[in-house]
Amino acid sequence: MRGKLLFITGGLVGYVLGARAGRKRYDQIASAASDLWNRPPVQRRVNEVKDFALERVGDVPGALYEAGKKVASAVASKAEKKGAPATGASGAATAATKAAASAPKAADDTTAAQ
Repeated sequence: MRGKLLFITGGLVGYVLGARAGRKRYDQIASAASDLWNRPPVQRRVNEVKDFALERVGDVPGALYEAGKKVASAVASKAEKKGAPATGASGAATAATKAAASAPKAADDTTAAQ
């Protein structure tokens, strides 16, 4: 069921983005999507999913914040070593890879501290 829903959603998004029917058809589709999204049964489910996700997430925002700080400091230190500003995509990608590898460890540290 979830796969079908994602497939249909992808098809609708592709149609909206690629349609040559013009602004009128786009407005028609956007209005129908907005009406569907704002229906009470849909919003009830959205709120249920949001509450469920918030219960399951726990300390993930804190871990992501710490990982982001590590990435920023790694990029800055690498840029200082090279003597150039931290604008290179490859340097950021390398630092991001290192931070992503250490992110699970940071998440474990935050749960152990509790």
